Amino acid sequence: MIVLGIETSHEHGSLGLCVQSQIVGEVLFSTELGPGERLLPALESLLALNTVTKDQLELIAVATGPGSFTSLRIGMAVGKGLAQALGLPIVGVPTMDTYAERVSFLSGKICVILPDRRDLVYSALYEGTTRITSERSSSIHALYEELSQSSALCIGPGAERHRALLERVAPVAPAALNQPSGAVVALAGAKRYRHTQRDELWTLEPLYVHHLFASVSERS
Repeated sequence: MIVLGIETSHEHGSLGLCVQSQIVGEVLFSTELGPGERLLPALESLLALNTVTKDQLELIAVATGPGSFTSLRIGMAVGKGLAQALGLPIVGVPTMDTYAERVSFLSGKICVILPDRRDLVYSALYEGTTRITSERSSSIHALYEELSQSSALCIGPGAERHRALLERVAPVAPAALNQPSGAVVALAGAKRYRHTQRDELWTLEPLYVHHLFASVSERS
């Protein structure tokens, strides 16, 4: 099965191809000038470099967030458009799951951290690939206080952005693991599809997480 993975949750996007559960190609691109302007040329480049045509694709996997409102919607619109035009199934993959998957072989808790606005971050705790807390948005300082009271490996672009602060209380994954990966989205999508999970074009939507009311320590 040839699977296209689309990841546009944040300021850097990624497209990946996997064939028979093996990664065969990946491209990264900046979304600073608008993910729409970069995504389609990146897709054409990825397919050309791997001598794959759109007609050969068999599954579309798209990251669902949380993340940038605009970037997520553009990535999902492109994924849905391809799925509809080519008559392909589509699978949504929670962005946080793709980061936990990368270090799921390690023992202990994993804290996936994605950047939100200003000093806010999205986060969730995992054990292996199992999420043990729901996604939430909080200030990086509130998360720092929580991590100082527990042990967890931090991973994700939010962890990379705040590495200097977080490393005072917790280990942070290597920088290469904190980058978006369309290839990992493709692999995760293929796995979900094999387990009979698929989404409908008209119901698949990005995951949005709202910031909770600030705690007393955050307001002070």
